[in-house]
Amino acid sequence: MNIQIIHEDQDLLVINKPPGLVVNRAETVKVETLQDWLENSIEGIKNRNFPDDWRDLLPDDFTNEYGTPEEIFESRTGLAHRLDKDTSGAMLIAKHPGSLVSLLRKFRLREIQKKYTCLTHGKFAILKGEVNLPLGRRQSNRKLFAVVPDGRPALTEYEVEKFYLEFDLKRFGLDTGRSKEFKQKRFSLYEGFSLVNCWPKTGRTHQIRVHMAYLKHPIVGDQHYVGKKRVKLDSLWCQRQFLHAREIELTHPRSKKKVKYEAELTQDLILLLSYLLDI
Repeated sequence: MNIQIIHEDQDLLVINKPPGLVVNRAETVKVETLQDWLENSIEGIKNRNFPDDWRDLLPDDFTNEYGTPEEIFESRTGLAHRLDKDTSGAMLIAKHPGSLVSLLRKFRLREIQKKYTCLTHGKFAILKGEVNLPLGRRQSNRKLFAVVPDGRPALTEYEVEKFYLEFDLKRFGLDTGRSKEFKQKRFSLYEGFSLVNCWPKTGRTHQIRVHMAYLKHPIVGDQHYVGKKRVKLDSLWCQRQFLHAREIELTHPRSKKKVKYEAELTQDLILLLSYLLDI
């Protein structure tokens, strides 16, 4: 498994997660996961060779209510958060129990800032704003989420970086059949695309995806929130949701200094942007 390591020290590991990689092990998951890769590839994690002073990183108010630090680490293999299978980008991983408990606390207190980049359908009337709408599970499909009055609070700030009006069809390389289908349907289903940066201030599942869809600007390639006709057309040129965790910023649990790690767009997303023409 080829995973780019952006940063590594004795406490933290930051990776650029590739698309298609499942983060957590489960009985229903039959492929290698990020948890498996950590167990097999990262020194300190695979042999549980932790720094002698790892307990110094535990928050002063830590209790064993939800397990000892070692038990928490074993259950998570250092994972302080997750990304959806088809979302790429920066992921923060703890290399020992002390840094994991510290990171989990920072996430709970919203002290870790994340920036995502996505490509959405349509042109925004308001180029910079926020979506402050609660999210909950759909009644019709419990695996998906929606804006619901009694949902959990969810806040996303966003800013449009660029608008793309048209395609550079010469770059597409579609076969004759797919090219004909695309040309026939694109004018009725597409109204341009916006490259948007998002800062989720809460960490709800599918938060950015649902909030963008609620604004009538669903993320390109999103199988669940775009709509059947448009996602079928998306699939001719975009094989997964265009959502990438671009940056992650926090106070380092050991040095107490502000650090920021950036994950460059993956090659598949760079290629997709090359298909588009801005105004």
